[in-house]
Amino acid sequence: MKKSTVVVIIGVFIILTAFLGMSEELMYKKQKHFNTASELLEQMKDKPLVGSKDNGEITQTNDLKECFSERKRLTDLNFYYGKIDIKRIYDLNDKQKKSILNEYEILRNNFSKRHPITIEEPIRLNVDAYHYMYTGQGKLKYNDPQKITIDLVLVDEGEGLVIDYIKEYNTDRFDEEGNADA
Repeated sequence: MKKSTVVVIIGVFIILTAFLGMSEELMYKKQKHFNTASELLEQMKDKPLVGSKDNGEITQTNDLKECFSERKRLTDLNFYYGKIDIKRIYDLNDKQKKSILNEYEILRNNFSKRHPITIEEPIRLNVDAYHYMYTGQGKLKYNDPQKITIDLVLVDEGEGLVIDYIKEYNTDRFDEEGNADA
């Protein structure tokens, strides 16, 4: 056989093996349907958001995975805290909501596979976020909390409200109404 034929056969074999090896069971399947932002935030409030196995592998808890969109569950949740304590939910004005949604839309336009969205809800939180470290024997230790402000966009893609956008800020950047300092 020619070299090019052998290369093509090997390439097809590798591609077929990759497709057969992929399983949808590897991605977490949502169990809960959140109808309100309050329900979704309650799911994350004061609960461990990561766990560790005996071998030291750190994984997100199912409580956390329930809160994120399919895209976030397939890629990177971009949420690296062991737990959060929600101190405040800001009451955003129209200008603040529009600003958050504009940033989200710019990011969303980069996605190749976009689900239709029926609801987009921007939220700004002030939280105490706890980092963690693995101490051995499947145990995590939480460090002192860090005060941060988080912008979220909750969307409904057909599986209830889920988080599809996260942006963190230093809390000192915002005043009492959640406005960014100039």
